Amino acid sequence: MSIASHSDDLTRVPMSWDEYLALENTPGEYYGGSLVTMAPPGQDHQRIMFELQMLIRQHLAPGTSVTQAWGWTPNGVREELIPDLMVHDKTDEQRTLRTTPHLVVEILSSNRRDDLVGKLNRYAQWGAPHHWIVDPRDRLVLTHDLREGYFVETGRFTGGMARLTYGETVVPVDVDALLG
Repeated sequence: MSIASHSDDLTRVPMSWDEYLALENTPGEYYGGSLVTMAPPGQDHQRIMFELQMLIRQHLAPGTSVTQAWGWTPNGVREELIPDLMVHDKTDEQRTLRTTPHLVVEILSSNRRDDLVGKLNRYAQWGAPHHWIVDPRDRLVLTHDLREGYFVETGRFTGGMARLTYGETVVPVDVDALLG
C-alpha cells in the first residue's frame, strides 16, 4: 500500500481492488485505484438524508427499498461508490448492491468536486436512470434523468413544494423544510 494523500476532508489511499475487497470493514469508497475516506457527514447532512429517506419511503413502489450510505458496485466494475441514498429492488445482498438502482441521491458536502463531477459521471456510465443532487449550501435540489448515456437536468428547485420524480414515482418535498 502506498502513502495516503489528503485534500479537504478526504484521504486517498492507493490500493488494488483485491486489497480493498479484503478489508474487513470497508471504511470508505473505492474508485480511481484508491480507497477514498472522508470525514463523517455533519448534522445538517444527516438530517437531510434522514428526512429525504422518510419522504421517499412513503412513495416506494412495491418490491423496492430505499437505503442510505450503502455501496453500489455494478457487475463487472472494480469500483464501489456509496451514494447518500439509493432506491433499488429489494435484495438479499449485504456488502454492496450489484444491480442498477432506480435512483441515486447525493447530498453535497465540502467535497463538491467528487460528487458533482466524478460520481455524476460514474453513475451515468453505470446506467443509473435517475439522479438527484441536494445542495444545502446553495439551497438547491437538482433532478436528472439518464438519456443516451448522459444525465440531463429535469428539475431545479430552490424553495416551496417540489414534485421530485424518478421514473413514474413522484415524491412531494417541501424544499424549504428539507434545506431549513
